Amino acid sequence: MFIALTGGIGCGKSAALAAFANCGFTIADADRICHGFYHTTEGARLVLERWPSVDDGSGGIDRKKLGNIVFRDENDLKWLENLIAPYLFEELEKLRNRPEITVVEIPLLFEKNLQHLCDKIICIWSPFALRRSRLARRGWDHAECSRRERMQWDPDKKLAAADYGIINTGSMEELEAQVKLIARKLQTIQKTQ
Repeated sequence: MFIALTGGIGCGKSAALAAFANCGFTIADADRICHGFYHTTEGARLVLERWPSVDDGSGGIDRKKLGNIVFRDENDLKWLENLIAPYLFEELEKLRNRPEITVVEIPLLFEKNLQHLCDKIICIWSPFALRRSRLARRGWDHAECSRRERMQWDPDKKLAAADYGIINTGSMEELEAQVKLIARKLQTIQKTQ
């Protein structure tokens, strides 16, 4: 069973993904898969041909420099997404074909119309002030948060479109309790298929 985990920036997707791993599920992260593309010979070559300034000094990609470019220019972002998409889809297809329950964090699931790939969708949600507080601890300023949020669906809309919701407003124990409840439901569904 192929499960997507999504949510807004700063909602706690990574924490929820780790909690699903603790439940014994196979996990993956679409962003990390995309970052893997930069480590391929072809990926690094193509990105550096377009943006030589993102060279990390050893022929690799400095993702922070790359992010500063693509998150400020819609055309650059589209070019990069189109470049990475075939690699991402190939890797997601491999995960879809696994027999066990696999939970994949896909931040832009709805925005990129990838819902059809999933058997179920889980959305993690947090209120605006809490999301901004978490992002500030990462060193993101208000302008950077707003710029990235404009590229995504509102977290309320994502939550409404998902099969399951995790409300992340409290402790890690509360988050883990919600994950365990959803994990049990998914395991029940898996057994009946």
